[in-house]
Amino acid sequence: MTETEPSTSARRPIADVLADLDRDPPPVHAGAPTGVWAAAHDCLEFLGARVHPGTRTLETGCGATTIVFAAAGARHTAVFLNESEGAAVTTWCGEHGIDLATVTLRAGSSSQLLPTLDPGPLDIVMVDGCHGFPFPQLDWYYAAAHLVDGGILVVDDTQLAAPYELRRYLEHDPRWERVHVGSQWVAFKRLGSGSLDEEWTEQRFHRPAALRVQDARRRARGTLGRLKRSIRG
Repeated sequence: MTETEPSTSARRPIADVLADLDRDPPPVHAGAPTGVWAAAHDCLEFLGARVHPGTRTLETGCGATTIVFAAAGARHTAVFLNESEGAAVTTWCGEHGIDLATVTLRAGSSSQLLPTLDPGPLDIVMVDGCHGFPFPQLDWYYAAAHLVDGGILVVDDTQLAAPYELRRYLEHDPRWERVHVGSQWVAFKRLGSGSLDEEWTEQRFHRPAALRVQDARRRARGTLGRLKRSIRG
């Protein structure tokens, strides 16, 4: 874990940081074409416009978004799988004049780390860690429970199956309001606060098409059965 005391040094404009990320992306992820699986530029701009010194934020994943949160002065926590990711971001920030004093870097699986964290009230949560099911759902459940009323949730890489399923669920959940659809990401505003626990009886809004068809067939069979009995009787 890395955490230091806040600095009073001047912060770089977010536009300059984004330009540096374009010119010299950090070597965070092995196998990524540019060295980092970065969020889309419009997503980084969205975050940069909404994060200010002292904004309380948490993300799953580590890379360009971590750098933007740091550059904007957020009190930020990043949860990511490999120590090397945090080391690469730390080195890059040191080389580009970005203060990490208000950033906490935590390496480990989000499924194990998030249940143990108590980050306090959060203003923004970014779900961009492991994209295999059910990690986006787990990240949402554990991290977004800390969002304040009106806090922002960003789900990245909605072109992939598990993040897409989370997006579709949230678009029907009355506790969330969709506020922006980006190139491959979406942002929601939380309506309320506290635990996200719910029984299925409180989720009547969540009826996938296959279940609706199944219910319609069941009702049709019941109607047909009653009709046959009336004819015989």
